Amino acid sequence: MTDEHSKLPANRLWQPTTAKWFAVVFGASLAYAIVRYHFAGNVFWRHFPLFILNKATSLAAVIFVACSYLIGKIIHWHDDDRALRLVVIKFCGLMGFFLAAVHAFFSLALLSPAYYAKYFDDGGRFNLQGELALAVGVIALFFLLSPAVTTLPMMPKALGGWRWKRSQRTGYVALVLVVVHLVVFGWKGWLAPQGWHGGLPPISLVAVLVALVPLLIKRKLVRDKEKARSSQ
Repeated sequence: MTDEHSKLPANRLWQPTTAKWFAVVFGASLAYAIVRYHFAGNVFWRHFPLFILNKATSLAAVIFVACSYLIGKIIHWHDDDRALRLVVIKFCGLMGFFLAAVHAFFSLALLSPAYYAKYFDDGGRFNLQGELALAVGVIALFFLLSPAVTTLPMMPKALGGWRWKRSQRTGYVALVLVVVHLVVFGWKGWLAPQGWHGGLPPISLVAVLVALVPLLIKRKLVRDKEKARSSQ
């Protein structure tokens, strides 16, 4: 353990390492949103406090949740310190849930035909695309709640090992729903790359690709285990 961690409680979530994780993930998400919408696009800077921050928050939330399932599998930066690795995993999971909740509140504040005209009909109500995307997004947030709550220190003992692991795996269900949510919202824009600001892919497409990584890794690990069992 490095000197910067030696005086901190072993299970403290906010520490130099996790602060760096937040700075990199959220900073990169915010930078991408600024470049794509302000510099390459035509979004005015007066829309930065809510519209742009909402874009960055949504992408960062997906990245954090995905990383919480990839650390120790394909991300091996903390393999030499198991205690720190567990802290980073918890931090990424909880930060992903927190930012997803912030994204939900931001989106509700922005939800109007003025911002998202293509999700409303002529009468000012949601069309099918808008209702389906929002419904799936709310359900995804609900499924993220389970692994977030069971991250609390007393929960593994209270639930028992098997039930605790099962509750943590609901995050995979949430990622599947996130993919559905984003596909419903953004697939039409993905199919028109000539309209991408500065040639940069929409944030929804980037987030889908990020969300698919842990799902594909999980599928591969399950298949590998099944092959290993069948060969015994």
